[in-house]
Amino acid sequence: MSIRDTRRVARVAAGGLCALLVASYSLLVMAHADALRAAGVNGEAPGNAGAIKAFVSAITDNALWLIGTVATLAILVIGGLFFFGHSRAADYAAKIAVGAVIIVSAPGIAA
Repeated sequence: MSIRDTRRVARVAAGGLCALLVASYSLLVMAHADALRAAGVNGEAPGNAGAIKAFVSAITDNALWLIGTVATLAILVIGGLFFFGHSRAADYAAKIAVGAVIIVSAPGIAA
């Protein structure tokens, strides 16, 4: 058996193994989906979900002015840090950006 034949056999075996893994994983996912359906999860929001959405909407609306103010001040302060060569200015900028994104995307997370 030549090296070319050995490689071909190895490729076929690897492809078969990948197909087997994908098939077994899909069966596992479908079993979890069936278990959720049996537990009563049908893709519809519960009856009081509107109250949670209203609360998150009110908090988001009230926080928008705060985010705007903090974003403006952060741009000024972090710009100054970059100007004066602070070593962690980029870290501070990233943390503030991630926090603002989390607050703005809260309705999507809650939904």
